[in-house]
Amino acid sequence: MRAIRPLLTDSEPPTHFTREPGGTLAAERIREIVLDPEVEMDAWTEAYLYAAARADHVRGAILPRLEAGENVLCERYLDSSLAYQGFGRGLGVGAVRALNAYAVGAVVPDRTFYLRLDKHERERRARELGVPPDRIEAVGADFMRRVEEGFEELARLETERIEVLDASLSARELAGLVVGRMRELQYTREVP
Repeated sequence: MRAIRPLLTDSEPPTHFTREPGGTLAAERIREIVLDPEVEMDAWTEAYLYAAARADHVRGAILPRLEAGENVLCERYLDSSLAYQGFGRGLGVGAVRALNAYAVGAVVPDRTFYLRLDKHERERRARELGVPPDRIEAVGADFMRRVEEGFEELARLETERIEVLDASLSARELAGLVVGRMRELQYTREVP
C-alpha cells in the first residue's frame, strides 16, 4: 500500500486506503484482539470477530466512500477470511462466506489482487523485518500451507475477479501494475 498511495494521491475519483481487520475504531480494536499472540480463541470465535470487524468497516468506512463515488483500496477483505478461516482453520468456505454475508452485503470488490509469493521468500522477508509473528502467523507452516492452497483455489475459481500478481517483483513494479489495473477498471466502468 505504501508504494501505491503516492501513485494515486491526485487521482480522480479519489482513492480511499484502508485495511482489514481495521478501518474504523471498533474494527481496529477487534484487530488488536485477533492478532494478539497472548489471546487464545477457537476458530469460530476468530471467524466471528473478523466478520464483526468487517461489518463495522463496510458500514462505517467502505460503503460511505463508494456511495460518494470514491475508489476504495483495501488491504485484505472477505477472500482473506475464506482462505484463513475457511481453508486454514478448516471451517469451510461456504460456512465462512455465509457468516460474512450480512457483514459485507452487496459490497464485493471489483478486483482482488492476490500477491503470490513462494514460502521460502515469505519466510525470508519475515525474518528480514524482524517483527515477531502475530497470533495468526504463529500458527505454523501447515496452517500457512492450507491458507495458500485456499487463495490458490479461490483464484482458480474466480478468474474474472481475482488477479494473481507475482509478489517477487519490486514494490514499485507491483504498485504500477495495481494502479494500471485500477485505471483499466475505472475506464471500463465509464465506457458504455
